[in-house]
Amino acid sequence: SSALFRLSCRLNAKASRLASRPRVMGKLAKGSKRKRLVIRGTFTKRLVLRGSPDSGKCRLISLRPAASRPAASRPAVSGKRLRSEPLVGKRWWPDLPNWIALHADRGPRRKCWEGHCLMPDVHDGRRYSSCARCCWTPSTGTPLMGCRTCRWSLCVECTGGQRLPMLRDDPLFQGPHMPCLLKPFSKAVSSTKSGCRGSVIICPGGNYEFLCANEGMPVAEWLAGQGFDAFVLRYRLLPRYSFEDASADLEAAVKLLRRLSRGKVAAIGFSAGGHLVASHAIAARSKGKRLLDAQVLVYPAIDGADWMHPWKHGFWDPVCTNQAETLMEGQDALLGGRGFAAPPTFLVASTTDSVCPANVNGDPYAKALKRRRVPHVYYRGSLGDHGFALGGGWTAPCTQWLKPRFGGGAVA
Repeated sequence: SSALFRLSCRLNAKASRLASRPRVMGKLAKGSKRKRLVIRGTFTKRLVLRGSPDSGKCRLISLRPAASRPAASRPAVSGKRLRSEPLVGKRWWPDLPNWIALHADRGPRRKCWEGHCLMPDVHDGRRYSSCARCCWTPSTGTPLMGCRTCRWSLCVECTGGQRLPMLRDDPLFQGPHMPCLLKPFSKAVSSTKSGCRGSVIICPGGNYEFLCANEGMPVAEWLAGQGFDAFVLRYRLLPRYSFEDASADLEAAVKLLRRLSRGKVAAIGFSAGGHLVASHAIAARSKGKRLLDAQVLVYPAIDGADWMHPWKHGFWDPVCTNQAETLMEGQDALLGGRGFAAPPTFLVASTTDSVCPANVNGDPYAKALKRRRVPHVYYRGSLGDHGFALGGGWTAPCTQWLKPRFGGGAVA
């Protein structure tokens, strides 16, 4: 009887722990207030992100999938799988490219680019070289965080900063069949105080196969800090869907925000997300629809010739090459040919970009803007290699350019 009593106590304790455990990605914590706002066919939902002490929470605004393809061709999935399925099965996570795994930026523990934990150490002048972030070479005896396996190190100043959620909790790595808008909960300057009226849609890059986390929530929080109402678009990706589906998701997001907010709507796109934003104007003009009020293109993939190349396409999954041809729609118009269209544009390109070099992508698009007399600013220079996100020094000029178009002034 005493053994049965101890067993029942252990079972009750385990049940209480399971009941109090927070449920993540699509399910709310057991003890939290559940909120679901139905807004004309959409709903909002709170997501708790583990391993992200700085960003913490975001709100999910579901988009109704546009009928860009026949219903019979869409994959049938259950509601539970719709919200929690990752882009790639967990057994393939060790093989993901480093620009998606982002070991050095995810989770509370500091790691190197290869995923090894960083340990407190002292620079001895031989084992470690310069800081992997700021490229500063410390003197002998300077404390740092280093990896003794691959000799990867960070200086004390670069060990802080915002951290990204773990891969299993990243909302941009979940829900391949559920396009949505993600709005972070952050202490930001309200749009009323800044005078900005409108919304900004952020389209992360990822070669139309993934969505880069460092081009999502950190950008939204930066814009929110400047007084903008910022949303991250989680659009559908290859190989499950085509470029038409991703374009339909952006169009649905623009339509929703114009209906809910009375201000202007702009979009900012990185790499492949820049290609998506630039293509939206061409598609809108061909359909006789209204263009975005402004767009910001950061190292955009304007020239998509590499997507058709047998080994330069950059796809992690070779199956994506079957849908690569859809990415070439409107290619001539993007390069300044017949049908070119664009709203006022802030264009960013780096001369040291090895993936989307300025002379192949930024320069032709800037010439087309100038030829069509579209108001634009071309921020060009040696800003870093591909994927510098908020680095490169373009954020301050972009804020000064974007605020007057939203009717806002300087934020105190």
